[in-house]
Amino acid sequence: MRSGRRRGARLIRSYLLRETAKPLVRTLAVTLAALLLERTLRLLEIVSSHSGPLEVVFSLAVYLAPHYLGLALPAAFFVSLFIVIARFDAGNELVILSGAGLSLYQITRPLIAIGVLFSIVSAALFGFIQPYSRYVYREVIHFATTAGWNVTLNERVFATLGDGLTLYAREVDSSGRRLNGVFIRERLDNVEVVTTADRGLLRVNDDHRRLQLLLVDGVRSTIGKSDEKSSVTFSEFIYGHDFDVDNAPFRDRGEDSRELTLAELWRASAEATPEIPRTKLIAEFHARLARALSLPLLPLLAVSMGIAAKRSNRGAGVVVGGIILVLYHHLIQLGESLVDRGGMAAGTAIWAPFALFAIFCMWIFSRANSSLDGSPFNAVFALIDGAIAKQIEMFRHRRETRA
Repeated sequence: MRSGRRRGARLIRSYLLRETAKPLVRTLAVTLAALLLERTLRLLEIVSSHSGPLEVVFSLAVYLAPHYLGLALPAAFFVSLFIVIARFDAGNELVILSGAGLSLYQITRPLIAIGVLFSIVSAALFGFIQPYSRYVYREVIHFATTAGWNVTLNERVFATLGDGLTLYAREVDSSGRRLNGVFIRERLDNVEVVTTADRGLLRVNDDHRRLQLLLVDGVRSTIGKSDEKSSVTFSEFIYGHDFDVDNAPFRDRGEDSRELTLAELWRASAEATPEIPRTKLIAEFHARLARALSLPLLPLLAVSMGIAAKRSNRGAGVVVGGIILVLYHHLIQLGESLVDRGGMAAGTAIWAPFALFAIFCMWIFSRANSSLDGSPFNAVFALIDGAIAKQIEMFRHRRETRA
């Protein structure tokens, strides 16, 4: 008898985990893709404006993936749990499981185990993987935007090379060295110099360490402060701005607290004279831990809200849950800022909001566990549904009155 009950419990847990995995993977993929796509478009604009190679954009997106995966994981986890529990409750599956002798806690226990697993994943992402990927991302973006020139130029793209210098070419050959339809604009002490040429050639100077631009058949115009303009034509002209072939090395990792792992943050905060202010190190360390440890609490919140969504619109549940998670995220951010400025201790500024969130999740879950109809969110969702119904009724009344 006992073995049969255990086998049944294992089957139920397996079924629950399978049903949770489907929306979790879909939600996580969609959320991560949306976050990365928005950032990739911005990176594409930055890199193209500096005439950087487009393949750099995809490398940068890969380096950003751990950061956005860590951000998307809690939201995707909560939404998937909410959807599954709401569907189970709407189909009376929770009532059947409860009638089979399983309490709501027993049903939720495997979901909490997933939350613990994701907590470890989040700690690994934010605590150890993201610091390295963030540094590499900054290193790549530094070389892509501040290097003198990467020896190549994209066709029909205005490349901003720094020091008020803009370069454009109508056509560029496969080597990136031979240019047609060259346009150069530079600002020097309130004087604007515009150079156009039929052709251009990038070549290495005598010491093979710098690139020079040889222009053929062009015009060089100088526009002064009072719009006075003077022009000179040339058949061959070596542009007087050298483009450095070698890039200066990027700074060492660790000048920013977000580039340090959890272990490095702990060690640095224990030093007598850390390079980064101790308050910033402490704030970063505790904020990362608090966010990671919050994940096992999400099943308690999602299950309670999923049960309450049986008689209401599920969209309202997702919105209310999203508001709660956003408020909690900003409370942790506020606490991190207060600790960073030295105004409060981490135990008060960061862990007090975490404790309040944990107590809130456990309280509403205990209410839902006592009775499937006892979720405190029943009244909240009923109020939202009533407000929506009232607005719809007012809209219909206005249409009938106008008619």
